[in-house]
Amino acid sequence: MLTTRLGLVCLAFLVPTAALSGFAVVMARKVVKRGPKDYRRAELTDDGRGIRIDLDDYTKAPGDFGVFDPAAASYTRVGEVTLIDEDQKCVERRIDPPGSGPECLGPLVDWTPDVFFEPSAVGGRYEEVDIPTSYGAAPAWLFERENTDVWVIHIHGSWTDRAIMFRDVHAFSPLGFTSLVPSFRSDPEVSPPQAESSHLGQTEWHDVESAVAYAVAHGARRIILSGWSMGGTIALLTAERSAYREQIAGIVLVGPVTSWRKTITAGAVRAGVPAIGAGLVVRLLQAPLFAKMLGLQEPIDFDALEWVDVPDRVAVPTLVLHSKADQEVPWEISAAFQRANPGTVTLIPLPEAHHTQEWNASPHAFTSQLTGWVNRTIATGQS
Repeated sequence: MLTTRLGLVCLAFLVPTAALSGFAVVMARKVVKRGPKDYRRAELTDDGRGIRIDLDDYTKAPGDFGVFDPAAASYTRVGEVTLIDEDQKCVERRIDPPGSGPECLGPLVDWTPDVFFEPSAVGGRYEEVDIPTSYGAAPAWLFERENTDVWVIHIHGSWTDRAIMFRDVHAFSPLGFTSLVPSFRSDPEVSPPQAESSHLGQTEWHDVESAVAYAVAHGARRIILSGWSMGGTIALLTAERSAYREQIAGIVLVGPVTSWRKTITAGAVRAGVPAIGAGLVVRLLQAPLFAKMLGLQEPIDFDALEWVDVPDRVAVPTLVLHSKADQEVPWEISAAFQRANPGTVTLIPLPEAHHTQEWNASPHAFTSQLTGWVNRTIATGQS
């Protein structure tokens, strides 16, 4: 009987442990590997002035967004929500500007926060340039403005591409700075093996350093690093490690990952998994053998990617724009990041928005807060 009871106790322990281990493997893979596209069903409304698309928290969010139709390889910008039908599980949104919609749409589309779709839509002169990196030429967009002394390097997050940063370029435009939007390893346009796995910024920063070197070689005297989501991790690493640290005048972060441990833990809790599950994910990604199995060139050093638990690590004037509604990288992490760096970091809350969709929810608020801080801080040299 005692043996049976002990067996049941061991089984009761092993089952949840095995479940947690399985979750950790799946989540670790999701953290560093590109997932499948999340397509939604969509069609034009009867009058052709709007779209009807599957209802979810993203498609009903207020603001301006984009719809990519892979069948026609076309983009459509949408704005105002005109109808939410809970019974049919669909939402209707106005096409913006009126009359710019396609003749047909769907049946499956990609919902995206990118509303510009191509560099010409952002406005101003631009050209495609190649930035030399350790793995070859990395394509980038160069937006030439009247101020060629100050350059902004726009750094996107994981599993997106550089086009997602057109919103950032648009927001910086009133300042008249030159903008450079680079690609880097793990981007879709980069050939394997570099594109196989994300290193959470740990190796990607080298390619942004190449972009900084390009900017300096072409006349940049001061540089602003602007990073969204994982791009924030990359910006912070670059500011610390760059050979051109003296030229980096400031950092702008949007929904940034300033602690990968805490971000992974938040994801586990959101999935209903105990925090210990997140600890297993971290340990797996730190393990050389498992990291190699995931296609990583090196294990993840989570200590190097931690700014929340390291007081006063940030030495450069830094602005953080973040919505308190962000669930992927919770606001509380940015608040702790600011408390850890009170002398250099300014944290400004923006209207309710999903992760890195602060601009979409309120372009005016986003742009005014960004340009105001830059004018007060970068222009005057004060933090």
